[in-house]
Amino acid sequence: MHQEEKVSLTISIKKEYRDRLRTMAARQNLHDPDQLTSASTIAREIICEQIDEIDRIEADFVAADNAAKSLQEPEQDESSESATDK
Repeated sequence: MHQEEKVSLTISIKKEYRDRLRTMAARQNLHDPDQLTSASTIAREIICEQIDEIDRIEADFVAADNAAKSLQEPEQDESSESATDK
């Protein structure tokens, strides 16, 4: 199985968020001690999931916009034909 290459990214967040990420990681480690989880792992998962969700929302928006435009085009063709028929 091919594993995608991960690259480093440095971000600054409030101490409160860091502490919450550490707490989440600690809970995960208590739940599954065989799978070591860190605050940075939790943060990476959250960031990647949110970026993927944004991509899905944008794709849905583009698809809906294109569908709306395609529905409007025949109406414009009909109105221009009516004007030329008169």
